Amino acid sequence: MGNRYLIVFSFFLIFNTTISFAYDLKDKLIDVGVARIDITPEKPVRLAGYSGRDIPFEKVHHKLWAKAMAFGSEKEGFSILLTVDLLGIPGEITEKVRFELGNAITLDPENLTICASHTHSGPQIGNIVSHFNKPLGPDELAEIAVYAIDLTDKLKKVALMAIQHIKPAYVSWGQGTVGFAVNRRTSINPKGVVDHSLPILKISDPNGAVRAVLFNYACHAVTLGPKNNVVHGDWAGEAQLQIEGNFPGAIAMVSIGCGADQNSDPRMNSKNPKMDLENAKNQGKEIADEVNRLIAGKLLKPLSKAPKVKMRSVDLTFADIPDPKKLAEDAKEIGRTSNYSLLLLSRMARSEAIPMGISYPIQVWNFGKDLAMIFLAGEVVVDYSLRLKKELGVDRIWMNSYANDMPCYIPSLRVLNEGGYEADGAMIGYEKPARLTEDVEEIIMEGIYSILPKAYK
Repeated sequence: MGNRYLIVFSFFLIFNTTISFAYDLKDKLIDVGVARIDITPEKPVRLAGYSGRDIPFEKVHHKLWAKAMAFGSEKEGFSILLTVDLLGIPGEITEKVRFELGNAITLDPENLTICASHTHSGPQIGNIVSHFNKPLGPDELAEIAVYAIDLTDKLKKVALMAIQHIKPAYVSWGQGTVGFAVNRRTSINPKGVVDHSLPILKISDPNGAVRAVLFNYACHAVTLGPKNNVVHGDWAGEAQLQIEGNFPGAIAMVSIGCGADQNSDPRMNSKNPKMDLENAKNQGKEIADEVNRLIAGKLLKPLSKAPKVKMRSVDLTFADIPDPKKLAEDAKEIGRTSNYSLLLLSRMARSEAIPMGISYPIQVWNFGKDLAMIFLAGEVVVDYSLRLKKELGVDRIWMNSYANDMPCYIPSLRVLNEGGYEADGAMIGYEKPARLTEDVEEIIMEGIYSILPKAYK
């Protein structure tokens, strides 16, 4: 009799535990939709990222994509993350997409984020049109304008497509590591700080099938050098393709961490450019293999709450007004900076105002207390990621740069003190008059902390 009661009690306990577990899983379902759209240029244009390119691209090796991940509902409002296989996204395009989507659906403008992969083998879309050694002609400028207009329409379309595909899903995240990024400033600072973390966000159906994977790595997409004049997603595009091959039917998306001073290694094989293609594929495989390990090993932590989004813009200032005499000397040369030097000099000669600052957007997506994604605009050096992870904890912080706008390089105080390309040389190529002031890091950090939920401080 005692054994019979024990069996009945055990069955009752197992049954109730199973029911409780099922309810727990159900409570963790989050409404998510994903979609993609082709943004490959239809006509040959010059590719962005290297100033020495003086002819349009020769062929398409990879298609380029815009991809969308949408959370929420019409009643609650939506949060939408877009990724694009481009060098960057102009802030003007981000604002246009926000405005047009806001007229079509329930969307707070700050709840849209656009991240670029920073591939140096994608089309010029107006980020830095004067950076080529050979200036763009009228017909080339017209093609860039047409592409930008079409891109805005496609980004709106893919966001709406993702919303149409919203359905309950399990959302989880975790971090691995890959090691092909190297700090490119070692000649200035031999310490060569890096951030090799590989955070991933997985979206899966209730039956466990993977629907989407968002991954992130802090590294320039520059494995292909300027001699490979082909449309290509670089290592970021290869990783997306291989992840999608490993999970048929899934959509892979990429954002880039604070990798402005990080290059892929190996890269730019001048003696055999075809090796660049192979190196990019191998680097993509390194990421795809690590994503497989994290998913297969069940090393991801479930997220139970949809993201909440906050945004703030802070004012960054330039250090000084450039010397007209130095601008004149540079304008006489042939190169990526001379075009802007001439433009800036002509403005100064007409006594026009010189922009002495930028409005810099900062976003935070927080999934309850478990994960905060921080989105920074422009080319952000690795110090910001390392500092925030040290202050807030590596187990719940995900850093993104190249998000929402592409104003210029964003150096840290350390990089400003050291000088070099990221502090000085790159600024005029971005049509900026001077380096940023030394308070740039603290202004950005204060902006981040001001919109972080209390649970993270």
